[in-house]
Amino acid sequence: MALSTHVDAAGRGGRRKDGPVAVQRTKGVDSARRALQILLQFTQEKPELTVDDLLEMHDISLPSAYRYLSLLREMYLIEERSKGVFVLSPEILQLAEAAERTLDYRAEAQTVLDALRGRTGETALYLRRLNDAAICLAISDSDHAVSISFQPGHVMPLHAGAAAKLLLAEYSKSKRAHYLDAVEPPLSKAARKELEADLDRIKRERFSVSEAEVDEGVWACAAPVRVHGRLIGAITVVAPGYRVGPSQQEKIGDEVKRAAAEFESMLVPAR
Repeated sequence: MALSTHVDAAGRGGRRKDGPVAVQRTKGVDSARRALQILLQFTQEKPELTVDDLLEMHDISLPSAYRYLSLLREMYLIEERSKGVFVLSPEILQLAEAAERTLDYRAEAQTVLDALRGRTGETALYLRRLNDAAICLAISDSDHAVSISFQPGHVMPLHAGAAAKLLLAEYSKSKRAHYLDAVEPPLSKAARKELEADLDRIKRERFSVSEAEVDEGVWACAAPVRVHGRLIGAITVVAPGYRVGPSQQEKIGDEVKRAAAEFESMLVPAR
């Protein structure tokens, strides 16, 4: 799967056809935000960072770069592997293990996604809500190339994309309004009205469809996964719009609903 990413104001990757959508920024924590942004620059592809890297990535002075690095070292989150070269410390493993415990039903989801991908021939994903965002926990890639923003661990806004909107539709009216009030850039009155009508329909029908809302040329549909009435996530299939006509979309939709039901039946006996 081809993926292109940007690093947004929160320091996380993602790609949207119309650029990043910022969430509401917390006031008075600029220094903390910068330190966390630096911490989130460490990735599997770039496990080491130098001071020059930080100066290139962030608009900060050399003394500021060393100050942030010193703070992260003080908290035992990074260490200096060699002169001027910094890596994550073993302390991060505890955070990773804690996060692992919260990635609900990822192993079970993978089995369902693999079967769904086999039946549809398209990429299948499992998403759940993380605060006011959607996070991809598991994916089963199609043999066909498709470029999408969602990949395991990536966080995306709730108001675009079939699965994300399905998660947002679960919000109460007041919580939904609070979320939409904080969206940056703000939605126009017409766009907000259209989105709210779409969310009402999604909640009523328990099914969601999107076309090129997150990635150009990509169609998607999603169905909710509930355990004892509680929404725990969404199963979704994404595919290039040119490859799935109306009849194929209907078949995929039926398969997505079937997969969500299968997932639920797997989880309920274990609870």
